[in-house]
Amino acid sequence: MAAEHMQRQHTPTVLVIDDEDYVADMLASALEIEGYTVHLAYNGRDGLALAQTLRVNLVIIDIMMPYMNGITLIHELRKLDHTVEVPIILISAGARPRDQMAGVNFMPKPFDLDHMLALIATTFESSGVDE
Repeated sequence: MAAEHMQRQHTPTVLVIDDEDYVADMLASALEIEGYTVHLAYNGRDGLALAQTLRVNLVIIDIMMPYMNGITLIHELRKLDHTVEVPIILISAGARPRDQMAGVNFMPKPFDLDHMLALIATTFESSGVDE
C-alpha cells in the first residue's frame, strides 16, 4: 500500500470532528498511517472554524457533540462555497438520521476501523478525489 500512496498527485485532506477524543485521535492516527493529511476538532464549533479556513477533501463528523451537533454542522458546511460539495461521513452511536442528505454517508459507532477505511476510500473514489 505504501507504493500506492507515493503515486498520489496530492495528499487528500480529512477533517475529523468528534468530541470523543479517543475516537478522533484513533481515527486520525489510522488515517495518517494511510497517508492522509488530517486535522482534528473536538466539537462542532471548532470544527466549523477549521472548515472555514482549510481546504479539505472529506469531513468525518460525529452527530452528538457540544456547542454544535453534527447535523447543524453539516448545514453550516453546506453554506460555505468551498465545502458545499465536500463529502461527509457522519458517525454516531445513536440512530441513523431520518433524513438522507446528499453527499453524506453514515457509519454507526462503534465502527470497525477497516470498514471505516474502506468507506473513506470508496467515498474518495466516488467523489473523484485522487486517493
